[in-house]
Amino acid sequence: MNSHNRIPVSVRIAQEDADFIAALQIEGAHTPSEKIRELLSRARLAHTQAHDYGAALEQMEQFFHNAKHDVLHAEKNLGIHSHIIARLFELLPDLAAALAQDLPADADADTLKQYEREAMWRVVRLTDSILQLAVTGKGAAYDDSVLNNLDNTLQLAAIIRQTRQP
Repeated sequence: MNSHNRIPVSVRIAQEDADFIAALQIEGAHTPSEKIRELLSRARLAHTQAHDYGAALEQMEQFFHNAKHDVLHAEKNLGIHSHIIARLFELLPDLAAALAQDLPADADADTLKQYEREAMWRVVRLTDSILQLAVTGKGAAYDDSVLNNLDNTLQLAAIIRQTRQP
């Protein structure tokens, strides 16, 4: 965007919004004006862009970016790591993008079935990944006792297995 195409706009915002903009970290945007222009650009893109998988994935990766970096810095400072959190940051953008992609207005049953298959494949992938961490148990989390939350899931899996046996 050329500077001669810009129109000055004056707005009044709450102090908490001004503080938010001041603290906001956006690559390539340092001044409040640059940050607000970038936020408007992102909002326009989110509003007008068709959400194919690629666009949705990029948005989800941006959405999780700051949280992921904050966790990585905290882990580095404390000398600890959670494979569980790392797997979530790895797999959740993909799952969220698959769910967020736009379906055609004339979506038929086959399209919805494919959408469901794609979502379920990602849920199973995430579940498998977390269950694999539970096999080793030690060192998978900041506090390995968090894996005890899987007990109910494992009981449900055992019940399902029993009901499916001939």
